[in-house]
Amino acid sequence: KESLVRHGFRLPSALDNRPLQEPEFWDRVTRCVFVSATPGDWELGESPPATRLVIRPTGILDPLVEVRPSQGQMDDLLPELLTRIAKNERSLITTLTKRTAEEVA
Repeated sequence: KESLVRHGFRLPSALDNRPLQEPEFWDRVTRCVFVSATPGDWELGESPPATRLVIRPTGILDPLVEVRPSQGQMDDLLPELLTRIAKNERSLITTLTKRTAEEVA
């Protein structure tokens, strides 16, 4: 871990094998953007006046999200990806576990 900390890939707190405490975190943060549909009193107090986004400025619709069962997901994924490749489209695959991510890779 010392090598990772020395070269900037880990914070010094990694040597203690603990998360940063709140004061340690805020000492290291130079700029911060709070994004929330319902900001709390603390966020409102720490940030300039809130900007409200009523509609997407580009007018582009949000993409449809499809949630499928986890059974047989790897067998289901490959044909979907091949369909996107044939149409010269891109895909984003998110996983919940490291094991699933390794299976996708």
